[in-house]
Amino acid sequence: MDTLTGGLLSGLVAWTLSACTSSVAKDDHTIVIDKGGTYSGTYRSSDSSVPCIRIITTEPVILENCILAGAGDLIQAHTDGADLTVRNCRGYGLLPSVDEQARGRFIDIAKAKHLTVEHNYLAQTTGIVVYRWSGDGSPRQTLTVRYNEVRNIDGRFRDNSGSTHSSFLLLNTVQNLAGIEVSFNEVQNLPDESGVEDNINFYNSSGTAESPAKVHDNYVQGAYPYPATAEHFTGTGMTTDGDATTAATTTAYVEAYNNQFVSTCNAAMNIAAGHDIYYHDNRMITSGLLPTGIKLKATYAATAVFNYYKQPSSVFFNNRTSNNTIGYVRWGSASPYSDRHDLSTGNCTTCTNTAHLPNPITLQSEKQEFTLWKQKLRRQHLYVGPRSVGPAKHSKIAPATQPTRS
Repeated sequence: MDTLTGGLLSGLVAWTLSACTSSVAKDDHTIVIDKGGTYSGTYRSSDSSVPCIRIITTEPVILENCILAGAGDLIQAHTDGADLTVRNCRGYGLLPSVDEQARGRFIDIAKAKHLTVEHNYLAQTTGIVVYRWSGDGSPRQTLTVRYNEVRNIDGRFRDNSGSTHSSFLLLNTVQNLAGIEVSFNEVQNLPDESGVEDNINFYNSSGTAESPAKVHDNYVQGAYPYPATAEHFTGTGMTTDGDATTAATTTAYVEAYNNQFVSTCNAAMNIAAGHDIYYHDNRMITSGLLPTGIKLKATYAATAVFNYYKQPSSVFFNNRTSNNTIGYVRWGSASPYSDRHDLSTGNCTTCTNTAHLPNPITLQSEKQEFTLWKQKLRRQHLYVGPRSVGPAKHSKIAPATQPTRS
């Protein structure tokens, strides 16, 4: 059994006992929050069916300076109207307790009225899932995900029998919400140590015409099949998605800019559904190589605008990309240069003013992107991840046991 260095029951502070009930089994310590307030502490669950923290109140809850380790969801809030802020926390996914099930979410929240997730560190989880929304889009009732440090989104099953689609951030049917901001997050997925689908996915989710959802200044590296040398992969860096059949319910009003997508198999940024989606001034760099120099087999094209769900022009319209900088390797292709597929052939008629980097695109090209990212943070006096809460992120506080490939 995985253990937390220093003991899981130490450092439990800043909550009122009357505000919660807790359960302890062996080394586990979980909490159910039924009153608003600020909560800090160290929580652990080795049971995939038991979240570390479950929130069942609509009063404002702040989780701050927490250390979480769990086989299932780390934070779960399924009460309509939840009002949640998570900041300066560290979350670690443990090996699932059952077969044919992936690690849990860092946050799984449904029908919230407010969610802010900032300055956290999460490793070996299945990311953040936001399902539907009950807030009005005012500054106190919207969605903000920023300044987080993310390692290895991982949807693989422990018995190696398959995986579930997982994302750093999945918005599912979060519709007509003003004020959405996803910014300055650093996401890195290592080949054969992660299992991500779309790092960012807007599924039947939308901003508004007056206030489009803003996805900007994020650094996302890594989207691979498992094993990484496999030939088939459907994930991306970012995709607008969804099977809705009306303009009011499909993905819409999304603007993504100043992002960096590095080493992403299949695609960096796709528009596969929706309307009024605009990708601009992003960088999409993929060398087509593993760090060992082995060629990746599942790269396709950096970006595409295509009507995947074959919706009518009243549902899929006014989508475009422009002013993006691209160097995307697909071995054997030739668009615009040898072994390149920067713009998806036949699926990029609204992709304009692309700056195609010259060949060769190499592993050093990818490393340079991370250097540019760090320079951007320094220039703006920003940092990602938490400020010194608990053990260092590279300690053995919650070792993430990897599935073995048979």
